[in-house]
Amino acid sequence: MQPPGPGLGPVPLAAIQCKECGFIHPIILDGKPCPMAKEKTKSGEEIDLSDFFKNLKFIVSSQIQQKQIKDIKKFLGLVIVEITKFSEKYKE
Repeated sequence: MQPPGPGLGPVPLAAIQCKECGFIHPIILDGKPCPMAKEKTKSGEEIDLSDFFKNLKFIVSSQIQQKQIKDIKKFLGLVIVEITKFSEKYKE
């Protein structure tokens, strides 16, 4: 292990700065996309989901705490199902 990076904790020797996302993380196998890479629309516009995920995390966390949800995996699965249903019906 290398010494800790700034606020990152120890960085594994096999970690490099990713060309897709710009973060330092373990090497991804050839042919596999970086899961943290920014997505783009067909027109090339970057899709920024950071605000969405920040808000979703707050909503989901508060509901888990408020309702004292025990089966968190099941709850999160249902959230994903509902988001999928909504996005499939969405029209502009």
